[in-house]
Amino acid sequence: MINAAINDTAIYHNGRTYAEHCAWLDSLVGDEYRIVYMPIGHLNSLATVSHLKFMLANLRMTAGERLKTLEVIDMCVHGSVTDEAVAAIEPCCETGRKMFQELNSLPIEKQTQAFHDGDVFRLLAKLNPSLLSALRLCQFNEIVPEQPRHRALEILQ
Repeated sequence: MINAAINDTAIYHNGRTYAEHCAWLDSLVGDEYRIVYMPIGHLNSLATVSHLKFMLANLRMTAGERLKTLEVIDMCVHGSVTDEAVAAIEPCCETGRKMFQELNSLPIEKQTQAFHDGDVFRLLAKLNPSLLSALRLCQFNEIVPEQPRHRALEILQ
């Protein structure tokens, strides 16, 4: 079997050839770059914080339940996710809550997979723009491009 990265016509990822996929990655800037390059577990954590904050604001809880919920929010600060990012997140709306309810009804591996291409995160961020604000406060190992990158193409002979 020929590697899709070598074969110009083979599908490499999400219906794109390797060259198309590289061009797509190079075109990413700002928030789209952050969404694609943020580990899916961290995207899930940011989104989960918005749901937990909704629960704190709208559900009757005992002091113990509130404390446990706050502890879970605190555990979301790890890796690239900073204290400032978590603090910037607003509670999700009712539609976001319903999305979380549906998401939480799935097996855990499907819940994580839902954040794989960033689509669920994008939808939640449209409903709750504070998720993008929080994403901007996360730490990245490299500078997030604000202009598309251009790779030097080498011709193999």
